[in-house]
Amino acid sequence: MTASATIEPLPVPVASLEAAVHIGTKEFIKGFIAGQVTLGVLIFFLVKMFFFRSGEETRIELAMKRNRRKLYEPKIPIPISPHAIESQILSKTSYDVQQHPVETCDWLNVLFAQTITKYRNDSGFNNRIVHVLDEVLNGHTKPGFLGPIHITDFSLGDEFPIIKGVKIRFAELSANLRTEIEFEFDDQVTLGVETQVLVNWPKPCIAALPVALTLSVVKFSGTLAIEFVTHPETPESYLSISILDNFLLDFEVKSLLGHRTKVKDLPKLASLITSKIRSVFVDEIVWPSFKRCNIPMFWGDAREDAVREELEDLVEEIKHA
Repeated sequence: MTASATIEPLPVPVASLEAAVHIGTKEFIKGFIAGQVTLGVLIFFLVKMFFFRSGEETRIELAMKRNRRKLYEPKIPIPISPHAIESQILSKTSYDVQQHPVETCDWLNVLFAQTITKYRNDSGFNNRIVHVLDEVLNGHTKPGFLGPIHITDFSLGDEFPIIKGVKIRFAELSANLRTEIEFEFDDQVTLGVETQVLVNWPKPCIAALPVALTLSVVKFSGTLAIEFVTHPETPESYLSISILDNFLLDFEVKSLLGHRTKVKDLPKLASLITSKIRSVFVDEIVWPSFKRCNIPMFWGDAREDAVREELEDLVEEIKHA
């Protein structure tokens, strides 16, 4: 009886198995990458087809836009009367001209006091004021019968102006709103000068009369009126600043005349000086006279060029970012 033979499988080398796994992994990676690239190309063409315009169409569209490009013009509101504009402002700010109480400005008084104190304690500021006054007093407008004028005293005082109340009203001669500020200033703002009155006849400088004057503003109160004025036919605007005619302005004048024999505090001289100053003050700033403060246009040619350059620089930075 013959025994059956057993067939045993041949052993597979370990190196060949690892090589096969490595080859399989490499082929899988290649296939995966090829699939992702194919999918990306497909998505790109789909996006280009549905969302992007072709290069030729883009060039045609840009050329057409360049030919018909025009500057955007902002919409200007329909012109309305100045009174209607002021009424809109009052309505939107909830301000009743007739019933709104007079507003106190205690915080503003403190702020002004701090500012004035800073300037009073600044020696450089005081020296500049004295220098400017000296140039003005000895300028071309000085009469020929006066000798050189020397400043002997200058003081900005010790007290502070007090704003007693503020009220918005309609101006009498226009439809503009006017801010009326009631103020009071009790102090001594002093300017002292020395000069000589020259006698130039029958020959120049035949004699001279020494004169020393000290002028002080001791009380100034009234109502400051500020009105925003816009011309209806032009874009020009300015602030009108004036003092209403209910003001009070008191001076104190000290004088000394003579060389050997001195005459002190002549009443007629004091009255002449104060009346002249008061007359100039009324002519210059008391309503209906006013001081005009122009409101600058913030968008002129120079400013427009500067803004254009800033925008171009910003665009270049964005391009290179």
